[in-house]
Amino acid sequence: MASKNEIITGVKELTDWWIVQRKKKLENTLSDTMSMNPFLVPFLYEYHNLKNLGEFVDLILSSHLMIGHNTGFGKLVDEKILPQVFGTTKLDRKFRLENPPLENSSFNEIDHLVPRDDGKFDLLSLKAGRWTIQLSMAIQLNRSFADILKFYGATYNNIVVGVYYGDKAGLTDKYEILRGINRGAKHHVEDLKKNVNVLTGNDFWSWLGKDENTQSYVLEGITTSLQELNIRKKNQNLLNKYKEHVLSKFKNILDKEDPSKWQDLLRKINS
Repeated sequence: MASKNEIITGVKELTDWWIVQRKKKLENTLSDTMSMNPFLVPFLYEYHNLKNLGEFVDLILSSHLMIGHNTGFGKLVDEKILPQVFGTTKLDRKFRLENPPLENSSFNEIDHLVPRDDGKFDLLSLKAGRWTIQLSMAIQLNRSFADILKFYGATYNNIVVGVYYGDKAGLTDKYEILRGINRGAKHHVEDLKKNVNVLTGNDFWSWLGKDENTQSYVLEGITTSLQELNIRKKNQNLLNKYKEHVLSKFKNILDKEDPSKWQDLLRKINS
């Protein structure tokens, strides 16, 4: 079990690494011309009450980068923080092939082995938030979990679906369906409540770190990294360069008051 200082230090060092990766992504983005949907641009101007081209550039750049931030942070938690700080085993393809029966397709939705005090392991299926799974996935998870418990339950008899931010009250009913709980519409699912648990937010981190303050330690590691690296000024310079590039390219079109500018933009992008 990792101590408070080990968690803070470990998360801080991995966040240092991740921030460097995100900076590289930003630099790569700025070296390209970001694709722009000319049919959506008029809607964005109206919906977000944009006053000028500068505000528009801020919006599309933030939107574009946010997708990468969310995906990248999920991989940071899944591939780095959980294995390197909390001692889980990531079930990548190589490990699964080398460790039967984990190569079986019923383990496809299992992301980690989490060590227990008795020397055995819990199975963890990691999710980012309340909307991560839809109905079809919930039913498939129920079937996969049922197969694991039926055929390999002597070894793996406790499955946790971990949602690393949010609270249980905010989850959709799909997280109940995967445990075999039907609310309203009836789905063909097995009752797995005894062996499958859903842990969200603080409950998840407390279980993982065996300390109710674990999530605070993780956040402290992240914020410590941000304070030490002081990335705000460096990134702002990169962002300003990108804004200047887009402004110079579209200024003569999008700064016009004439509604024909949308047709001009369409021709420029789709020429």
